[in-house]
Amino acid sequence: MRVLLLRPPRYVWPFNSETSAFWQPLGLLCLAAAVRRDVSGVEVEVWDAPAYKWGWRTLQRKLAARPIDVLGIGEETVSAHEGLRAARLVKQLWPDCTVVAGGVYYPYAIDETLASGCVDAIVRGEGEVTFVELLRHLHDRSAWHHIWGLAFGDPGGRTVITRARPLIEDLDAAPMPAYDLLDMSAYGRGSRNHPGLVSVEHSRGCTDSCSFCILWKHMGRSVNGNGQVRPYYRTKSPQRSFDEVRYLYHRFGRRTFGWVDPTFNASPDWADGWAERMLQSEMMNGRGRPRTIHTAWCRADGIVRDHKLGVLEKLVRAGLRQVMIGVERDDPAGLAALGKHNNGLEITDEAFAILRERYPEVFTIATVIYGLPTDTRADLDRLMRWQDLSRVDYLFILPLTPNPGTDAAERARASGLIANDDLASYNFHTPVCRTESLSPRDLESVYWRTMFRADPRRLEWLYRRLLAGRDPRARRVSLALFLHGIRIAMRSLLSRTFHPNRLQPAVYSRRPSWYDT
Repeated sequence: MRVLLLRPPRYVWPFNSETSAFWQPLGLLCLAAAVRRDVSGVEVEVWDAPAYKWGWRTLQRKLAARPIDVLGIGEETVSAHEGLRAARLVKQLWPDCTVVAGGVYYPYAIDETLASGCVDAIVRGEGEVTFVELLRHLHDRSAWHHIWGLAFGDPGGRTVITRARPLIEDLDAAPMPAYDLLDMSAYGRGSRNHPGLVSVEHSRGCTDSCSFCILWKHMGRSVNGNGQVRPYYRTKSPQRSFDEVRYLYHRFGRRTFGWVDPTFNASPDWADGWAERMLQSEMMNGRGRPRTIHTAWCRADGIVRDHKLGVLEKLVRAGLRQVMIGVERDDPAGLAALGKHNNGLEITDEAFAILRERYPEVFTIATVIYGLPTDTRADLDRLMRWQDLSRVDYLFILPLTPNPGTDAAERARASGLIANDDLASYNFHTPVCRTESLSPRDLESVYWRTMFRADPRRLEWLYRRLLAGRDPRARRVSLALFLHGIRIAMRSLLSRTFHPNRLQPAVYSRRPSWYDT
């Protein structure tokens, strides 16, 4: 049996470069490792078309070369149509191939996915155990009814959704992701800011239940067997996580570790144990400086807590050099609407002050969300000025994006606020929802007018970040993001000039030069 796990060609997020935008598809690598360990007689492959710069013509040629028994795809909302395009292509080439979909979109759009006619089964939630069981019973469709964590269509055309799959409690028992199935040299190649890039995780799940986020729900614990989910956090041991970093460092020459955990710093015990091992390892040079760089998504309250415990200092010495924190809002009502808990403005300001004053070598990125149902122009103006006051290194201002499965999507749909159903626009930069008083095009207009206003504080921020910063990497990252922002702004200006009557904002995702090759 030949199993192909595929990430097909896709557009690039507006702030990324097509030459170094893609991290390893960690979910597919985890599936591949589980199949290789637990299913005999299976040849499993992982293809990452974007990393290899394979366009659709190249991909079609490679897919046609040999029969495929099982195709696995897993996508986010913005690239779900690309996964279905690949599935249709494989079905045309190999009609008997079983197509299995997963990831954080298809399980939350089951009817739409099955209606496409090119997907046979959907793996819901954490996929390793479910996918392995499916392969063991691939040709016995009656057995699929007894495999937890599946959705599929029965012969009568009805959708079958089986009981939710219990989570993997002991993550140390999971096999090492199958990094060896990829050309690892393709990741971070030529990048000065993220050289030798690798995606890695030590935990799954989250401690919070933000209404705009699908990750906590996707990795959460089922309350009633189906439907209701609560946040649930699990982590590998510090030793197992250290062993993975060391393996990637020596086997593949990885130097930049992009931690994909929804909350890297949820557990101070893990952080302390892992940092201690790193500090005592060969991954520190003779002067006690790290040979690796680590980037992570963190919670502000965890930053404050770990600073007081002395854990943050160890993490920075061990190589933590970039921290992304979801501020989301500067107003209590907005935070409550988004379900963001214990991270009010006082806490986030304290966290950024700690990083700015004690650890200037750490590049800080904040995200805020605009376009809530009650937002007005004044709210957006106030929110977008927060960067000038917070003194973070970079601020991503993101429109509320109603990804299927989230509470935000359900509320926006019920209120009639979703103005754009083209999922290719769901790129966390193009507004797709209206507010009670502003259209998506209005939101786009206010965004750019505010971002590029003439303001002495903005000029001071640019000088401080681009020219006067003490850390060379921080200056390079700031410059790269600033130039991306300028390019996006020019596209917006051209769109407004040549399409003044267009109701929808421009879709800023970038079409790579190799997309159709």
